[in-house]
Amino acid sequence: MEGNSSKTKSSIIGLIWMFFGNSFNVFSQLLILGILARLLTPEDFGVIGIILIFVNFSNIFTQMGIGTALVQLKTITEQHISQSYTLSIILGILIGVLFYFLAPYIGTFFNLTDLEGPIRFFSFLFPFKSFNGISTSILQRKLRFPAIVKTNTISYLLGYGLTSITLAFLGYGLWSLIYGQLAILIVETVMLWYYQKPSFSIISNKSILKELMVFGSGYTLDTNFNFFAENSDNIIVGKVLGAASLGIYSRAFQFLALPASFFGKIYDKVLFPVLSNKQDDKAKLTSFYIFSISFCLIILFPISIILLFNAELIVRVLLGDQWLDVIEPFQVLIIGFAFRFGTRINKSFLKSLGLVYHGALYQFIFAVLMISSCLMGVYLFGLVGVALGVLFATVMNYLQVSFRIQKLLDFKYKYFLMLHANAFINFLPIVIVVTLTLFFGYGSIANSIIISIAVILPLLLIPVKNKKSIFYDAHNSLMFNQFVNNSPGIVKRFARKLNLVK
Repeated sequence: MEGNSSKTKSSIIGLIWMFFGNSFNVFSQLLILGILARLLTPEDFGVIGIILIFVNFSNIFTQMGIGTALVQLKTITEQHISQSYTLSIILGILIGVLFYFLAPYIGTFFNLTDLEGPIRFFSFLFPFKSFNGISTSILQRKLRFPAIVKTNTISYLLGYGLTSITLAFLGYGLWSLIYGQLAILIVETVMLWYYQKPSFSIISNKSILKELMVFGSGYTLDTNFNFFAENSDNIIVGKVLGAASLGIYSRAFQFLALPASFFGKIYDKVLFPVLSNKQDDKAKLTSFYIFSISFCLIILFPISIILLFNAELIVRVLLGDQWLDVIEPFQVLIIGFAFRFGTRINKSFLKSLGLVYHGALYQFIFAVLMISSCLMGVYLFGLVGVALGVLFATVMNYLQVSFRIQKLLDFKYKYFLMLHANAFINFLPIVIVVTLTLFFGYGSIANSIIISIAVILPLLLIPVKNKKSIFYDAHNSLMFNQFVNNSPGIVKRFARKLNLVK
């Protein structure tokens, strides 16, 4: 019992570290994005977006799910770790060579003649990226979240924050973003080497290799389908509408991805190891799943409404007037914020249960939905049509995977749907106010700020005051109390001062 309590406290302290670390990262990313958006063009961002599509796809094969296997396996030895490092470096070199020779064909596909040099530059980075992936996974397994937070924060600040901004001021254009990626990787490698000394060995133990690869291959299959599901919109926009349109769309999607990644990274990095340790306890997994979905609805749904209402303000302040075309796609995408994070929850539970091949099937369905929806949308309504396609596919995928998870855990799907209905009813006054205001117009940016502060924010208190909301569900109250009671003293005192717990 004492060991379980210690793990719970470590996880919650890790959660708090990740929360504040990711909060700082989001703030710094928005600040850096705002500066770069005024120095570079939409086409520059579009070209780097195209390159990163293929870099991220290749990254799947430099890992082959080995890092995830290190987190998920119940027990690992020093041989697991040393063979993982060796295998990842080999895979990184092989993928880098392949990427180098495919560079001309990628440029031809997107009708861009100047892609070959940047793509070949990235091909030399793959061995280091695969190495870093293993180190991060080991730190994650050990619940050393402060090390992960420091590495991510410092590397981003020195990479994009210092390198890219300086080079953009000096007129390097697209290459300022590319050299920023290199700087991030160098800092990551040095810091991860410091926090987690690597070890290498000849791949001789076939049983360990098989153990890593069986889980890893299933995860890779799942990740491949997930890649096409998550990137088909970018590929379609880049191919059909061009690099400049992709630059616009990628900024709209980044405004969705930043808050989604903020919560998603916390959930994955802190709670996935804990869920893996409880994979045989169906009752606890069920309780935690319902609590996670409830949190998703009660916190993220109102955030999405506020962001939707203030989309013009966000774009003008952070990006500037040359990026106003970002507004409409962003407003459509942000509607699906809670469902996107809910999908992240579903994936974490499937991974923690070891059902990576089930996850691969669900990701395949998601990929088909995404590709067909985005293709239809881009030819009907352009960028807004792609955003509508993404929204539709995201919601449908969330519902279909949740339906399958309820068969694995111990709850009724009717109860699951009622959670969503309850949340929507509680936030209905805000939805009505926002819809009517956007329809009739709010006149100016100043008016949108006044309405947000004087009307929308007070309405957010309704679910907190309403004792029938899912926040006060008997099950969720129990889980929330457990969370607070295992938190550091300052968090306990703050929660009790606000009467959030007894």
